[in-house]
Amino acid sequence: ASIHTAHLRGAGRDARRAVGREAVLVSGAVGLAAAVLLLVTAPWIMAAFGAGPEVAHAGVLFLRCVGPYLLLMACFIALGGAFEGSGGAPRLLRVTLLGTAVQLPLTYACTHLGLPGVCLALALSMALQCGAVLVLFRRVDVRSTGEGEVRRTGAAV
Repeated sequence: ASIHTAHLRGAGRDARRAVGREAVLVSGAVGLAAAVLLLVTAPWIMAAFGAGPEVAHAGVLFLRCVGPYLLLMACFIALGGAFEGSGGAPRLLRVTLLGTAVQLPLTYACTHLGLPGVCLALALSMALQCGAVLVLFRRVDVRSTGEGEVRRTGAAV
């Protein structure tokens, strides 16, 4: 998404919204498939690594709980590519720092729930980051037709 967005902007087309939507759709589908695959195959994955029963149980639990986080992370990274390709990396960095600042204390607060609590904290902080980047994404200044042309100054018209 980053390279495609940059190429289009360099050619005078501001297609951040279209590129971002398509990237999220593709990445979301792949993230969902990975989450479902991990949910179903977690016991076999852990057995393939030869883990003992206690470690295998914890590994299966983690692989099954981390799915929502992976799905949200896939969408965040995909949409982030559209930001980076259009020069919006500083805003994306601020959202990432916000997410980390929330994730660390939230993870600590959820440790009493065990491994599922840690996965919950990961997913909640990633949901916050996805929400923040979505708000920024919707503020992209384009014409009501959805796509604009880029002036030499980089502003959408």
